[in-house]
Amino acid sequence: MGGCAYHGGARNSIDNPATAKFAWFSFLDGNDIREACAAQAAAGTTQAPPQYRLVYNGQYDSQVRAYEIYGAPSGGGTLKARAKGPGNLTNWFIQDTADLLAPWRWHESTAALSVGEMAQFRAALTQSGFGSGAPQGLRLDSNDFYWVASGCEGGRFHFYAWPARQGRLDAALFQDFLLRHDGTGLPFRQPHRLSAEERGSTHAAGNGRNASDNFTLEVRGEGIGGLVNAF
Repeated sequence: MGGCAYHGGARNSIDNPATAKFAWFSFLDGNDIREACAAQAAAGTTQAPPQYRLVYNGQYDSQVRAYEIYGAPSGGGTLKARAKGPGNLTNWFIQDTADLLAPWRWHESTAALSVGEMAQFRAALTQSGFGSGAPQGLRLDSNDFYWVASGCEGGRFHFYAWPARQGRLDAALFQDFLLRHDGTGLPFRQPHRLSAEERGSTHAAGNGRNASDNFTLEVRGEGIGGLVNAF
């Protein structure tokens, strides 16, 4: 997996459907943010603006959303939203596009954040538990609903995860803020209680799917430290 690390560039980019799956674990882990944060700390540039990545898993094969928040020296920032669902071949045929991977590409939008909005976001994130230490041993199934966040604040890297509880994500207090600034046009897929069949399909075939299409990640340290079951 080390050779598939996400670094934010063209190599192993999640923006390329052909390589997205190979870089996904590293993207969730915030590998590139962790490396940049360590470099800041080593250089003594701990006053650099913060950076965050929040990812929503709305059952991996049905919907994933990613939000990148970049702080600015002014105190404001920029929010880049990306979202995608299952490949939509119908739209591809209607648009008559030459892009063979178009049905699997992200919907994207960018929004500017004022100083007040940035402060509001950071407060909601902190109140949700971010910065208090990652929930060790937490398992995140691709067939379930959860948020993960990674970020660098003052030269310190943090990671956190919020699984759905009883089909709800009440602990993720930042969710409404992100959705208000999301211009991707793809409706948010709300979490629900998993059926017995859905829960079983993470480790056994179900709904005509191969069990190897699913995966389970485990939180260790400040990030994704374990791959329990890969596709």
